[in-house]
Amino acid sequence: MNLLLPQTRSGTIRSTRAVDIHGDRYVDVAVALDDRAEEPVTGRVGAMECPADLTPGERVQVRFTMGVITRVTRV
Repeated sequence: MNLLLPQTRSGTIRSTRAVDIHGDRYVDVAVALDDRAEEPVTGRVGAMECPADLTPGERVQVRFTMGVITRVTRV
């Protein structure tokens, strides 16, 4: 799997953590992608690009651009 190409993948939330950096809000996420469940993918997403109340076990769609998580949406 090559995450460098823009794409949307399905997965399951492993963990989330809200982060505040100089007044800007972000969410750190760990997602087990359906085809890489043993190796969660982690990233930091702007709070506007991720539901605030995600919980472990929830199904999501994750948008990647150049290997970076850019958006997380609930399924």
